[in-house]
Amino acid sequence: MPNLSKYAELDLLEDALGNITTHTDWLPFLDKVSGVFESKACAAEYLNDGFATGRFTGPAHAEAFRDFLNSASYHAGVSAFKYLLELAEPDAVYRIHQGHISKLDAPATPLANGNEVTSQSAIISITRDSSGLTMIFGLLFDDASPVETTSAETVLAFSKVAKILKICFGALTNIGKLQTQSRIQRAFANHCAVPSVLVNRQRLVMAEHENGLSVLADLDAGLVTGGKLQIRNRDLEMLLSERSPALAAVNDPHKTGDKQDTKSDSSFSRSGFCLRDRSGNLNRITIETVPGDTHDPWVLIRVCQPADIPEAVETILQEELGLSQSEAHLAWSLAETGSVSATTDLLNITRNTMKTHLRRIFDKTAVRTQLELVQLVYRLSGLV
Repeated sequence: MPNLSKYAELDLLEDALGNITTHTDWLPFLDKVSGVFESKACAAEYLNDGFATGRFTGPAHAEAFRDFLNSASYHAGVSAFKYLLELAEPDAVYRIHQGHISKLDAPATPLANGNEVTSQSAIISITRDSSGLTMIFGLLFDDASPVETTSAETVLAFSKVAKILKICFGALTNIGKLQTQSRIQRAFANHCAVPSVLVNRQRLVMAEHENGLSVLADLDAGLVTGGKLQIRNRDLEMLLSERSPALAAVNDPHKTGDKQDTKSDSSFSRSGFCLRDRSGNLNRITIETVPGDTHDPWVLIRVCQPADIPEAVETILQEELGLSQSEAHLAWSLAETGSVSATTDLLNITRNTMKTHLRRIFDKTAVRTQLELVQLVYRLSGLV
């Protein structure tokens, strides 16, 4: 195996810093590393659940590298890939030989019966960042002996290249974070006028607006634990799962299959549902997929509260649906208060008058229940 000269090291560093300016520039650099080491250089980024982001080297490269790492084992039930994601030390060097991964300063563990043996040897290093992303870098050697792949010269040269990759990875990651924050702000600017929470596919909270987390907690719809939104409401769980299977909770202790929510009005729909707060007022919760990272979809959870309903919706009810002024005001008031008794008190009318108005409103709007009428007002308000 070649020794990486100072000139070759500087050449790789200059190439990396000068040419790797976007995520699509990594494959040519890895080809160059492959030539230097007369082996196959691989690098790919993964989320902590094993999902390949596809950045840097593309999804095909990342999945092939993951398949190779999954073909080796750490011990029974733990693949080399899982070990690297969860247990490996950043900047340490690991060896894969005869289908088993081990740290280079630790004795090799005999291969357990039943594990797949690969003819390919490799040396591996990882880099992690604070957001849970792991970059795995490796050199794959065909039919190479452990002595060849783990000689002091090879490991030293590999460590130098891994350090170069770490520098570039860190720089691009920081740039990516700034770009992500910019997209988050644009997402809120474009979509938020109400309490809102932005989560990613792992339900990690990325940002909130107008105390969105406190509002969800007050509605007993969701709580934050360790930066992750734990869903406590069946309708919200269904809504998230329907929008994206990848957003479905896995082994969630708060998953609503174990808990019946008694406050929901069972008004589940494709885009949202209504939920009563502790005062009995209806709040409408909606979710919407917003532009984010291609490898990490974002979902915006919004809570439309009674005070958010504009009075201008009365004009829409009159002009578009033919309601009288008093009927439109009653519909708005019902959505505002969330209850019949509060509406009759607010308008100073009897329950019989209220029922008469509601029958006429139902006929004109084609809704059948008070809840459907409230949902209609929310839609016309543009807050759904």
